[in-house]
Amino acid sequence: ALVWGALPRMAGTIDAPLGRHTSNRLQKAVVDADRPDAKHAVTHYAVKERLVDPDKPGEFLMSMVECRLETGRTHQIRVHMTHIGNPLLGDREYGKHFANKVARLPKPVQPEFEAFNRQALHAHTLGFRHPTTGETCTFSAAPPADMGGLIELLKWSVVGS
Repeated sequence: ALVWGALPRMAGTIDAPLGRHTSNRLQKAVVDADRPDAKHAVTHYAVKERLVDPDKPGEFLMSMVECRLETGRTHQIRVHMTHIGNPLLGDREYGKHFANKVARLPKPVQPEFEAFNRQALHAHTLGFRHPTTGETCTFSAAPPADMGGLIELLKWSVVGS
């Protein structure tokens, strides 16, 4: 996932129940655990790289994050990342308040980002236990061309773990 800003820690866990958003029934939100629609949701994350903000030296404009899901709730990564203040790039539903940050991207990246018409989220590896055989099934895929191109254009500052 490519998210706006710097996460609070280089690695962490977001353990926050999800339920229906109170004002937009099509969205999910972090909710109180005692709500009837609350579902247990846990996302583990690790920051892989960060991009320094060209307008604010010493601050990070965005981060590349690896997420590992302990649960698999609808919109879980999108809602959890927004909940901690780091919505996904291109997320018009959960990250719309961050849309103005595009102007702070390096000039050569802005047209590529504007053409990027989705959330900057890619499932590199998916795995599950087969319901009939019990066998663990794992599938991997490289990022699609649009996301790979966006990543290549960005000047990443590698951050150690």
